[in-house]
Amino acid sequence: MRASALIPHQSSEGLEQAYRSATRSVERSRWQILWLKSKGKSIPELMDATGFSRSTITVLIRRDNQHGPAAVRDKRQDNGSKTALTREQQTHLSRALVNPPPMGGGWTSGKVQTYVLDTFGVTITSPCAWGYFKRLGFSVQRPRPRHHLAASPSEQETFKKK
Repeated sequence: MRASALIPHQSSEGLEQAYRSATRSVERSRWQILWLKSKGKSIPELMDATGFSRSTITVLIRRDNQHGPAAVRDKRQDNGSKTALTREQQTHLSRALVNPPPMGGGWTSGKVQTYVLDTFGVTITSPCAWGYFKRLGFSVQRPRPRHHLAASPSEQETFKKK
């Protein structure tokens, strides 16, 4: 059997129903490809209709032929990764982010990372710290730049000497 031939696990109407009822965009696109293929569309027609490449379409058809409807499922939702911080730790971090950081200045991802390590003993990456920072509803706060004439004459002379 050729790679582009579709084994009919479901009727064309069943594939259309699955396509129209899919809630995840990845799965919806996959169902659409299978539905259109079941209606007799060729690979070039599928490429034009969906925007997917020939190899993507043929791999999907081959997987559907081997595994049936399970091949369409988006498995990224099952990655099983757990959050680095528990709910209680996230609540504690949220309360801490309201106040200025212990090391002074404003909160940055590096400071959140250090705070989490010092407080909870959990090592997280800088992007993970930034994710918690944003997920808990905070944004980067920077002071407004001051005009150079706002400095006193002595501060201006000190700056010029440097």
